[in-house]
Amino acid sequence: MALKWSYTLLAGSLRATSFSIRLNDDSFNDIGTISGVNTIVFNKHDYRTRFDISRSEVATLIINNVTEREEAVYQCELATDSNQWRYKIRVIVTGEHCNVYYVILY
Repeated sequence: MALKWSYTLLAGSLRATSFSIRLNDDSFNDIGTISGVNTIVFNKHDYRTRFDISRSEVATLIINNVTEREEAVYQCELATDSNQWRYKIRVIVTGEHCNVYYVILY
């Protein structure tokens, strides 16, 4: 399942895109990042098996083999020359085939 964040920025102003997941204590844990030509999914908490980051689409976090443990709030953070933006999506997993719904939280 792909979580996609859509945005428009001035050409060349994007420095990095980061993805994270909210933990039980309401803090966020980094999943991975895109910076220049480098795309990294961090080697912790089984993230390299559970997640991937698309280079071919704008701000897309891919959840592999969705299960109920993926029901969470995910965050995309954009770092530009002058600002940082954070956008959140709550993923809700339902049904025996893990149907996925999401709610945009900003």
